[in-house]
Amino acid sequence: MPKQIVIAEQHRIAAVFQGDQIQELIVATGTHQVGDIYVGTVENVLPGIDAAFVNIGDSERNGFMHVTDLGPLRLKRAAGSITELVAPQQKVLVQIMKEPTGNKGPRLTGNVTLPGRYLVLMPYGKGVILSRRIQNEQERNRLRALAILLKPPGMGLLIRTEAEDVPEEAIIEDLESLQKQWETVQQEAVTRRPPELLNRDDDFIQRVLRDVYSGDVNRIVTDSHTGLKRVKQHLMNWNAGRLPSGVLIANHRDRVPLLEFFRVNAAIREAIQPRVDLPSGGYIIIEPTEALIVIDVNSGSFTRSATARETVLWTNCEAAEEIARQLRLRNVAGVIIVDFIDMDARRDQLQVLETFNRALRSDKSRPQISQLSELGLVELTRKRQGQNLYELFGRPCPTCSGLGHLVHLPGESATVDVPATESGRESASFGNRAHPSLKENLSEDLEPHSDLQELDLLNHPNYQESKGGRGNRRRRRRDAPPLSRSNGRNGDNARTAPTPTPTPAPVPDPVP
Repeated sequence: MPKQIVIAEQHRIAAVFQGDQIQELIVATGTHQVGDIYVGTVENVLPGIDAAFVNIGDSERNGFMHVTDLGPLRLKRAAGSITELVAPQQKVLVQIMKEPTGNKGPRLTGNVTLPGRYLVLMPYGKGVILSRRIQNEQERNRLRALAILLKPPGMGLLIRTEAEDVPEEAIIEDLESLQKQWETVQQEAVTRRPPELLNRDDDFIQRVLRDVYSGDVNRIVTDSHTGLKRVKQHLMNWNAGRLPSGVLIANHRDRVPLLEFFRVNAAIREAIQPRVDLPSGGYIIIEPTEALIVIDVNSGSFTRSATARETVLWTNCEAAEEIARQLRLRNVAGVIIVDFIDMDARRDQLQVLETFNRALRSDKSRPQISQLSELGLVELTRKRQGQNLYELFGRPCPTCSGLGHLVHLPGESATVDVPATESGRESASFGNRAHPSLKENLSEDLEPHSDLQELDLLNHPNYQESKGGRGNRRRRRRDAPPLSRSNGRNGDNARTAPTPTPTPAPVPDPVP
């Protein structure tokens, strides 16, 4: 399917579209970014965790470097402890592997790499590595032989997927550019006084095109005329002085800002919310925690299939494809647990896993997925690449500190909690949690009405929607039958048990 790239260089945000959906976001903000090369000083060496902390210019947090990432920084080739490999106040050349998160500093490595359009130069590496996505065996042999001939002595080369079917002249030119870049870094590392930043991808447009541009891109839109010229220049340099055919390069001239016109900001707002609706009526809930990411799949209002088995299978397959897209879009990493709707047939389980694996193949982070566990859960891990959307665009609530609820202990004066209104949710809530400051804007007191019944919605498929404040609250009719309660974990199993009629209780009148 054709793709298009939207680049807002002013905000250093780019989006990759496939059809009418955003598949990936590229954001380059912050003082420390992945790929930055620093010359720093070792502050502390802790043998208890086999790690060293390096000062790279951040007054609050030092960079963390494990013993396995020292690379050429070892003072000795073989030693029993990290204290014998590096020493305090040692001057080191390091590169950022992972950006800082929360109270943790950036993750550093001594194995510096320099990425190019077709190659990745590894000054401290060895041998030649080819991308696994290059399937043609004849092309693999050609690129491997070329890399062996071109590889600088004592260095390593990684052949990227974009090098497939590329002329030798373009690959040689890319290698020469990377070698000049490495020579500059080495010279500055000797003359500069630590801590100091030596190298960074300051050209945001070049970085975006280098990482996401491919032959199936048919449109590129920028937010400035100068950005348009630079896009054309980079593409011409990579295509023997000619613009690639079939690619429309345009400059956004509408009065509406680029990110609003292409609904990039709206997509970011939706991606921060926990609920994601599926085309058939089902939905998934994505909840990030400190230790892992939890994803729950629900059938919701899906009624297209005639049998329960078809409903479950259809919903799970749709959810598998959407979860793969959300992982790329939100850029979440670490341990991820997916709770699909229970499936009894082993054939259906294998079909969902196959759909999930196929959808994850386009992820550059190479998620590692395991089989269904005994509890019906799918476990996978995803490599961290930069900050996720919650860290980039989310801020914890100043009242609850991101906990999501307030604590009222016995003996304390309790206040009435009122859900956020539809208009105030975007600015006063994060992750679909109502902001308590909205209570101050109410001009009328709530009076309980005895003619309303308390709805038993804890296990109803639409419970998350009602709890999160997404839909309008509706008053239940007196003569309406009580809702059924599901026995399943997801609230979507076919077996149900009768639910006793709830005892009428006073309920506050909905907020006008």
